[in-house]
Amino acid sequence: MLKVLLTAVFLALALAPPSSLAAEMPIYKLLYSAPDPSSQGAAPETVFEIAPGLFCFLSGMQGQTFGPSLFSLTGAGSAKLIYSFQPETLSYALVQAADGRLYGAISDPLRQGQYYSVSTVGQGFQQYSMGEWSSMWMLAPVPGKLYDGVATSADAYGFARIDETGKVTIIHKLSATEGVPISSMKLVVAADGDLYGIAGQGGGLTPPISVFRLTPSGGYSQLFTFPSPFGTTYGGSLMAASDGSLYGTFSGGGVNDTGFIYQATLSGKWHTVASFPAKGTDEGMLDPNSLVEASDGALYGSTVHNAIFRYDLATHALTLAYQMNPRNLQGSCAPCNLIQAMDGKLYGTAAIGGPGGGAVFSLDFGLPKPRPSVAQLVPSSGTAGQQILLWGSHLLGATSVTFNGVPAAAFQVNSTEAVMATVPAGAATGPVTVVTANGSVTTKQNFTIQ
Repeated sequence: MLKVLLTAVFLALALAPPSSLAAEMPIYKLLYSAPDPSSQGAAPETVFEIAPGLFCFLSGMQGQTFGPSLFSLTGAGSAKLIYSFQPETLSYALVQAADGRLYGAISDPLRQGQYYSVSTVGQGFQQYSMGEWSSMWMLAPVPGKLYDGVATSADAYGFARIDETGKVTIIHKLSATEGVPISSMKLVVAADGDLYGIAGQGGGLTPPISVFRLTPSGGYSQLFTFPSPFGTTYGGSLMAASDGSLYGTFSGGGVNDTGFIYQATLSGKWHTVASFPAKGTDEGMLDPNSLVEASDGALYGSTVHNAIFRYDLATHALTLAYQMNPRNLQGSCAPCNLIQAMDGKLYGTAAIGGPGGGAVFSLDFGLPKPRPSVAQLVPSSGTAGQQILLWGSHLLGATSVTFNGVPAAAFQVNSTEAVMATVPAGAATGPVTVVTANGSVTTKQNFTIQ
């Protein structure tokens, strides 16, 4: 009898389509969904990890008695409201800066823009004036600062730098020929320290569409322009990968006009690396709209049809990694904004769908836990007793910091990207090592003792 059952199981697996096998392997877990689409806490926009197993997300929903809200969320699914804005306020951007505070942008009922910062427990709220400018929800943190795309009611566009004291400086005003940054598509920081983003003409993804470079001092240039007409419908994405290249998606174009993934060098050369299937072959795998790099050396993203795809950087294979419920019961990927946490799982938000008002969820693909990395030492030289910022990724839960083998006098983990360490007495010029539960990283750059 057992032999018959095993034979039936193996036969069923052999006959199952490859996409269904891929979809059954990962473990999906719903962590949070508001009671209904109009409830406080609905429409979660972004999520990031603030301590191992502890997350923060922004709810964009606002009503007559509440505005957008900030929540903390455990990996087990316990949510807690930590801050709520005034009713009729808009907010669609939230990041954690190098000082450990949460930074975001809001627009009041008169559409006057403000930046703000608040602690991860909702205390010490501060608000910063933007003058005539308003955020385009493109916030990106760098060591000691943040950058954003901004606009005025008179259809002027540019970029702002915000320091951790709240000072807002407009570093570049765009001319009519330089394009319009795509609102809500975050700026990304590449290996060269410059910021990159997507621009169109006249707002939205209106051709010609280009990838632009923004230097920290405000220098602006177009890296390259895509062929026009482009055919994109549902949007795109852009990210900086660990191999030094930029990768992005668009929901139109490609061999089948159903979307493609492209790779771009920082010198401005680009090419398509994968096209999505033709219509009628695998409807879930059409129209990509997000992208993130994971610890297995692959890129993961979502499509507007609730598929989570995987693109292998080594083999260039594009496959279905998981098919979320097509009827949006697990969340509607419009898009699903994904991150990888310290436990190796992917975590994501869906602003709509789910059992109530959107969803925050995890997907366990059995990926390796991400190892820490350090890209910058700021400054790269100093004296004993001086505080140094180590800027990188997956630094949460750091257990030690050493300067050429000498333990730091003190250190503090401010975010997944930032550790502040005090240079110890007796340290000599050499590399800095950070140890976390997921492994250690030693900088290629030496810290110079003055």
